[in-house]
Amino acid sequence: MLSNRSKYLISCTTALVLGLGSYSLFFQQPSTANTSVSNRLGGDFTVETARGPFHLQDYRGKIVVIYFGYTSCPDVCPTALAMLGNIIKKMPEAQRQQIQPLFISVDPARDTLDKIDKYGQYFYPSLISATSDKHKIDAIVKKYGAYYKVNTPDGSDTHYNVDHTSRLYIINKEGQFAATVPHDLITADLQPKLALLVE
Repeated sequence: MLSNRSKYLISCTTALVLGLGSYSLFFQQPSTANTSVSNRLGGDFTVETARGPFHLQDYRGKIVVIYFGYTSCPDVCPTALAMLGNIIKKMPEAQRQQIQPLFISVDPARDTLDKIDKYGQYFYPSLISATSDKHKIDAIVKKYGAYYKVNTPDGSDTHYNVDHTSRLYIINKEGQFAATVPHDLITADLQPKLALLVE
């Protein structure tokens, strides 16, 4: 029989492993450090918003910053979107006008267009919030090397979590994938990366 100390050590080890796994899932996956991989990411797509379809190709001449998440996310999504909005707000007006942030929900079953529209505006007034059917979302996520997985341990249709990458995907004015910014580097890296692309 295990002693209380042994049980405690096993519990601590398990928590550490799970914690490291979560860090890897949210912040490190996928890596785009490999240039050949990065060059294959991106591409045009269409998603739905409360104001009509969003076509990425219509935003040539602007820098688009994409974040994949969902409104019921308890921590990383609101944190990432808040950092994104605050960083853009602090940039000069002429630069802000060249940047279009885009939030894409990977939870269309619960995130209606009106719901995500209100959610996105809380973080930045001109942030566009969008989603689509699962087939289209899966195709976009694959294009950008992102990841998400719906977890329904109790089989509930309304109470579940979604594991997903937490990073920003930057598209340049020519509509080409330019860079990603991992969650833990948004504060340090986003503004400098955007400054290289604005005029």
